Amino acid sequence: MTGPPLTPGRWLTLAMGVPVALALIAFTGLNVVALAGMGTYRFTLTAPVHGQVATVSADSAEVTVGPGQPGRIRVQGTVSYSLARPRVGWRRGPSSLTLRPHCSFPVGECSASLAVTVPAGGSSVISVGSGDITARGLAGPVTLRSDSGNVTASGISGRAVVSDGSGNIILTSVSGAHAVIRADSGDISGTGLTSPDVRISDQSGDITVTFSAVPDRVRISDVSGNITLVLPSGGTSYQVSAVTASGSTSIDVPRSAASPHVITVTDQSGDIAISQ
Repeated sequence: MTGPPLTPGRWLTLAMGVPVALALIAFTGLNVVALAGMGTYRFTLTAPVHGQVATVSADSAEVTVGPGQPGRIRVQGTVSYSLARPRVGWRRGPSSLTLRPHCSFPVGECSASLAVTVPAGGSSVISVGSGDITARGLAGPVTLRSDSGNVTASGISGRAVVSDGSGNIILTSVSGAHAVIRADSGDISGTGLTSPDVRISDQSGDITVTFSAVPDRVRISDVSGNITLVLPSGGTSYQVSAVTASGSTSIDVPRSAASPHVITVTDQSGDIAISQ
Protein backbone atom coordinates (compact mmCIF):
# COMPACT_ATOMS: atom_id res chain seq x y z
CA MET A 1 0.00 0.00 0.00
CA THR A 2 1.49 3.32 -1.03
CA GLY A 3 0.81 6.72 0.53
CA PRO A 4 -0.28 9.85 -1.24
CA PRO A 5 2.18 11.30 -3.73
CA LEU A 6 4.72 13.82 -2.45
CA THR A 7 3.57 17.03 -4.01
CA PRO A 8 5.75 20.17 -3.91
CA GLY A 9 3.68 21.41 -0.96
CA ARG A 10 4.28 18.19 0.99
CA TRP A 11 8.00 18.32 0.19
CA LEU A 12 8.09 21.89 1.53
CA THR A 13 6.28 20.85 4.71
CA LEU A 14 8.76 18.03 5.29
CA ALA A 15 11.71 20.26 4.55
CA MET A 16 10.52 22.78 7.13
CA GLY A 17 9.05 20.43 9.74
CA VAL A 18 11.76 17.79 10.07
CA PRO A 19 14.58 20.18 11.14
CA VAL A 20 12.26 21.89 13.61
CA ALA A 21 11.23 18.55 15.12
CA LEU A 22 14.85 17.41 15.39
CA ALA A 23 15.82 20.69 17.02
CA LEU A 24 13.01 20.36 19.58
CA ILE A 25 14.06 16.78 20.38
CA ALA A 26 17.69 17.85 20.78
CA PHE A 27 16.75 20.82 22.98
CA THR A 28 14.55 18.65 25.20
CA GLY A 29 17.31 16.08 25.59
CA LEU A 30 19.86 18.77 26.40
CA ASN A 31 17.56 20.26 29.00
CA VAL A 32 17.09 16.85 30.66
CA VAL A 33 20.85 16.37 30.80
CA ALA A 34 21.34 19.87 32.18
CA LEU A 35 18.79 19.37 34.95
CA ALA A 36 20.41 16.07 35.88
CA GLY A 37 23.77 17.79 36.23
CA MET A 38 22.80 20.54 38.65
CA GLY A 39 25.17 21.93 41.21
CA THR A 40 25.59 24.82 43.66
CA TYR A 41 28.43 26.74 45.20
CA ARG A 42 28.73 29.50 47.76
CA PHE A 43 30.91 32.55 48.12
CA THR A 44 31.42 35.44 50.53
CA LEU A 45 32.50 38.99 49.70
CA THR A 46 33.09 41.98 51.95
CA ALA A 47 33.84 45.65 51.40
CA PRO A 48 34.62 48.42 53.90
CA VAL A 49 32.29 51.40 54.28
CA HIS A 50 34.03 54.62 55.20
CA GLY A 51 31.21 56.88 56.35
CA GLN A 52 29.56 56.80 52.90
CA VAL A 53 26.51 55.16 51.38
CA ALA A 54 26.80 51.36 51.29
CA THR A 55 25.95 50.27 47.73
CA VAL A 56 25.32 46.75 46.43
CA SER A 57 24.19 46.12 42.86
CA ALA A 58 23.70 42.98 40.79
CA ASP A 59 22.73 42.34 37.19
CA SER A 60 20.49 39.39 38.06
CA ALA A 61 19.91 37.90 41.51
CA GLU A 62 17.46 37.33 44.33
CA VAL A 63 18.58 39.67 47.13
CA THR A 64 17.78 39.83 50.83
CA VAL A 65 19.21 42.70 52.84
CA GLY A 66 19.34 43.51 56.54
CA PRO A 67 21.47 45.25 59.16
CA GLY A 68 24.98 44.00 59.85
CA GLN A 69 28.35 44.99 61.27
CA PRO A 70 29.46 48.63 61.47
CA GLY A 71 31.68 49.81 58.65
CA ARG A 72 31.31 46.78 56.42
CA ILE A 73 29.23 45.37 53.56
CA ARG A 74 28.96 41.59 53.56
CA VAL A 75 27.50 39.46 50.76
CA GLN A 76 26.96 35.73 51.12
CA GLY A 77 25.99 34.30 47.74
CA THR A 78 24.65 30.97 46.52
CA VAL A 79 24.84 30.09 42.84
CA SER A 80 22.77 27.25 41.35
CA TYR A 81 23.73 25.98 37.90
CA SER A 82 23.50 23.15 35.36
CA LEU A 83 26.59 21.40 33.96
CA ALA A 84 28.77 24.47 33.39
CA ARG A 85 29.73 26.31 36.57
CA PRO A 86 29.05 30.02 35.96
CA ARG A 87 31.53 32.70 36.86
CA VAL A 88 30.46 35.52 39.17
CA GLY A 89 32.26 38.71 38.29
CA TRP A 90 32.52 41.32 40.97
CA ARG A 91 34.05 44.71 41.54
CA ARG A 92 34.79 46.37 44.83
CA GLY A 93 34.59 50.16 44.91
CA PRO A 94 34.56 52.81 47.59
CA SER A 95 31.85 51.54 49.97
CA SER A 96 30.33 49.37 47.21
CA LEU A 97 30.12 45.89 45.70
CA THR A 98 28.94 45.19 42.15
CA LEU A 99 28.20 41.59 41.12
CA ARG A 100 27.65 40.13 37.66
CA PRO A 101 26.79 36.42 37.40
CA HIS A 102 27.75 35.02 33.96
CA CYS A 103 25.66 32.04 32.83
CA SER A 104 27.35 30.12 30.01
CA PHE A 105 24.93 27.23 29.45
CA PRO A 106 21.82 27.94 27.33
CA VAL A 107 19.43 25.57 29.16
CA GLY A 108 18.81 24.34 32.67
CA GLU A 109 19.31 26.27 35.87
CA CYS A 110 21.44 29.35 36.43
CA SER A 111 20.57 31.66 39.30
CA ALA A 112 22.14 33.55 42.16
CA SER A 113 20.80 34.48 45.57
CA LEU A 114 22.54 37.07 47.71
CA ALA A 115 22.22 37.62 51.46
CA VAL A 116 23.45 41.17 52.05
CA THR A 117 24.14 42.99 55.30
CA VAL A 118 24.93 46.70 55.53
CA PRO A 119 25.96 48.82 58.53
CA ALA A 120 23.03 49.21 60.90
CA GLY A 121 21.71 52.76 60.83
CA GLY A 122 23.80 53.79 57.83
CA SER A 123 22.67 54.82 54.35
CA SER A 124 22.34 52.04 51.79
CA VAL A 125 21.46 51.56 48.13
CA ILE A 126 20.46 48.11 46.86
CA SER A 127 19.69 47.60 43.17
CA VAL A 128 19.19 44.64 40.82
CA GLY A 129 18.56 44.48 37.10
CA SER A 130 16.41 41.37 37.32
CA GLY A 131 15.30 39.72 40.55
CA ASP A 132 13.41 40.20 43.79
CA ILE A 133 14.61 42.34 46.69
CA THR A 134 13.58 41.67 50.30
CA ALA A 135 14.70 44.20 52.93
CA ARG A 136 14.10 43.94 56.68
CA GLY A 137 14.97 46.00 59.72
CA LEU A 138 16.92 48.83 58.08
CA ALA A 139 17.15 51.96 60.25
CA GLY A 140 19.13 54.30 58.03
CA PRO A 141 18.13 55.96 54.76
CA VAL A 142 17.59 53.24 52.18
CA THR A 143 17.07 53.03 48.42
CA LEU A 144 15.71 49.79 46.97
CA ARG A 145 15.51 49.45 43.20
CA SER A 146 14.60 46.54 40.89
CA ASP A 147 14.19 46.82 37.13
CA SER A 148 12.24 43.55 36.97
CA GLY A 149 11.12 41.76 40.11
CA ASN A 150 9.16 42.25 43.32
CA VAL A 151 10.38 44.51 46.12
CA THR A 152 9.36 43.68 49.70
CA ALA A 153 10.32 45.93 52.61
CA SER A 154 9.42 45.58 56.28
CA GLY A 155 10.52 47.29 59.47
CA ILE A 156 12.08 50.23 57.62
CA SER A 157 12.59 53.11 60.04
CA GLY A 158 14.77 55.39 57.93
CA ARG A 159 13.92 57.52 54.92
CA ALA A 160 12.96 55.17 52.11
CA VAL A 161 12.98 55.33 48.32
CA VAL A 162 11.57 52.22 46.67
CA SER A 163 11.22 51.85 42.90
CA ASP A 164 10.29 48.99 40.60
CA GLY A 165 10.22 48.80 36.81
CA SER A 166 8.12 45.66 36.49
CA GLY A 167 6.89 43.92 39.62
CA ASN A 168 4.93 44.40 42.82
CA ILE A 169 5.97 46.52 45.80
CA ILE A 170 4.94 45.26 49.24
CA LEU A 171 5.56 47.41 52.33
CA THR A 172 5.02 46.61 56.00
CA SER A 173 5.77 48.82 59.02
CA VAL A 174 7.50 51.68 57.22
CA SER A 175 8.08 54.50 59.70
CA GLY A 176 10.78 56.79 58.31
CA ALA A 177 10.28 60.53 58.15
CA HIS A 178 9.79 60.39 54.39
CA ALA A 179 8.94 57.60 51.93
CA VAL A 180 8.85 57.72 48.13
CA ILE A 181 7.39 54.68 46.36
CA ARG A 182 7.35 54.36 42.56
CA ALA A 183 6.28 51.55 40.21
CA ASP A 184 6.08 51.45 36.43
CA SER A 185 4.06 48.25 36.14
CA GLY A 186 2.80 46.36 39.17
CA ASP A 187 0.68 46.67 42.29
CA ILE A 188 1.73 48.65 45.35
CA SER A 189 0.51 47.59 48.78
CA GLY A 190 1.39 48.93 52.21
CA THR A 191 0.22 48.03 55.72
CA GLY A 192 1.09 49.50 59.09
CA LEU A 193 2.58 52.67 57.63
CA THR A 194 3.47 55.38 60.14
CA SER A 195 5.65 57.67 58.01
CA PRO A 196 4.35 61.25 58.24
CA ASP A 197 5.20 62.13 54.62
CA VAL A 198 4.53 59.58 51.87
CA ARG A 199 4.52 59.90 48.09
CA ILE A 200 3.32 56.99 45.96
CA SER A 201 3.05 56.78 42.18
CA ASP A 202 2.22 53.98 39.76
CA GLN A 203 1.85 53.77 36.00
CA SER A 204 -0.14 50.55 35.78
CA GLY A 205 -1.39 48.69 38.83
CA ASP A 206 -3.55 48.96 41.92
CA ILE A 207 -2.44 50.91 44.99
CA THR A 208 -3.66 49.80 48.43
CA VAL A 209 -2.22 51.56 51.49
CA THR A 210 -3.16 51.39 55.17
CA PHE A 211 -1.79 53.82 57.77
CA SER A 212 -1.61 52.97 61.46
CA ALA A 213 -0.62 56.54 62.45
CA VAL A 214 -2.05 59.84 61.25
CA PRO A 215 0.13 61.15 58.39
CA ASP A 216 0.92 64.80 57.76
CA ARG A 217 1.05 64.55 53.98
CA VAL A 218 0.10 61.80 51.54
CA ARG A 219 0.33 62.14 47.76
CA ILE A 220 -0.83 59.23 45.63
CA SER A 221 -1.10 59.14 41.84
CA ASP A 222 -1.91 56.37 39.38
CA VAL A 223 -2.32 56.22 35.61
CA SER A 224 -4.26 52.97 35.36
CA GLY A 225 -5.50 51.16 38.46
CA ASN A 226 -7.63 51.50 41.56
CA ILE A 227 -6.48 53.42 44.63
CA THR A 228 -7.51 52.41 48.15
CA LEU A 229 -6.31 54.49 51.10
CA VAL A 230 -7.18 53.57 54.68
CA LEU A 231 -6.40 56.11 57.40
CA PRO A 232 -6.43 55.52 61.18
CA SER A 233 -9.83 55.55 62.83
CA GLY A 234 -10.64 58.46 65.12
CA GLY A 235 -11.71 62.07 64.98
CA THR A 236 -8.74 63.49 63.04
CA SER A 237 -9.86 65.54 60.08
CA TYR A 238 -8.05 65.71 56.75
CA GLN A 239 -7.75 68.19 53.94
CA VAL A 240 -8.64 65.87 51.05
CA SER A 241 -8.36 66.29 47.29
CA ALA A 242 -9.35 63.21 45.27
CA VAL A 243 -9.84 63.32 41.49
CA THR A 244 -10.18 60.53 38.94
CA ALA A 245 -10.63 61.08 35.21
CA SER A 246 -12.37 57.75 34.69
CA GLY A 247 -13.85 55.98 37.71
CA SER A 248 -15.70 56.54 40.96
CA THR A 249 -14.62 58.44 44.08
CA SER A 250 -15.57 57.55 47.66
CA ILE A 251 -14.37 59.61 50.63
CA ASP A 252 -15.38 58.52 54.13
CA VAL A 253 -13.12 60.43 56.53
CA PRO A 254 -13.60 63.66 58.53
CA ARG A 255 -12.70 66.62 56.32
CA SER A 256 -11.59 70.18 56.99
CA ALA A 257 -10.05 72.72 54.62
CA ALA A 258 -7.94 74.00 57.54
CA SER A 259 -6.53 70.60 58.54
CA PRO A 260 -2.72 70.28 58.59
CA HIS A 261 -3.09 66.68 57.41
CA VAL A 262 -3.18 66.92 53.61
CA ILE A 263 -4.26 64.03 51.37
CA THR A 264 -3.94 64.38 47.58
CA VAL A 265 -5.03 61.50 45.34
CA THR A 266 -5.23 61.53 41.53
CA ASP A 267 -6.04 58.78 39.04
CA GLN A 268 -6.33 58.73 35.27
CA SER A 269 -8.31 55.50 35.02
CA GLY A 270 -9.57 53.77 38.14
CA ASP A 271 -11.63 54.10 41.31
CA ILE A 272 -10.55 56.03 44.40
CA ALA A 273 -11.65 54.98 47.91
CA ILE A 274 -10.51 56.82 51.06
CA SER A 275 -11.77 55.55 54.39
CA GLN A 276 -10.88 54.89 58.01
